[in-house]
Amino acid sequence: MTEKEQKLIARLRNEVGDKDLPYRFLDDDLLDLLNEAIGDYSRHRPRVQRGKITLLPDITEYQLPDDYQTWISGLTGYEIFDRTLFLSVPPVGNFDLTFTYLADHTLESITDRDVSLLFDYSMWKLLDNIVREGAEISGLKLGKGLEIKFDNFDQISKEAERRLKRYTDSISKPIGVWT
Repeated sequence: MTEKEQKLIARLRNEVGDKDLPYRFLDDDLLDLLNEAIGDYSRHRPRVQRGKITLLPDITEYQLPDDYQTWISGLTGYEIFDRTLFLSVPPVGNFDLTFTYLADHTLESITDRDVSLLFDYSMWKLLDNIVREGAEISGLKLGKGLEIKFDNFDQISKEAERRLKRYTDSISKPIGVWT
């Protein structure tokens, strides 16, 4: 686990209010939640990357980068299915094909200003799951003074909806727009 992942997990744990040992949520569970948030975030705000593939004689299929979403430039005229580039005719010699593409983010690539978006998404999912599943909840206190009891599921549900609304409102705003 990278240092940034550890810091983000600690910050999310603090946001959740899961501060005392034994922790209610495992680090891996919180990391999975953050990675799910990254996936959704990437759909709305992908990053721009440059790629390069060396085309070789007699090879007609090439894997695009794992973080590839779609290309911006440099792949006109090539057939692409999923993350595979297909050539109808193999090249005669070696050839470097450079291109620009939209890519998924990683926890490492998220800017500090957008970490709160990941936390809103993660808290929404966490709170929504607690309400939906009626999980084992005795004594669980969440950040910002929210304590889960069997008689406050409406309050928890409203907090989940508030987090989802804040996330969707923020993620759908064009970057650089002043509010």
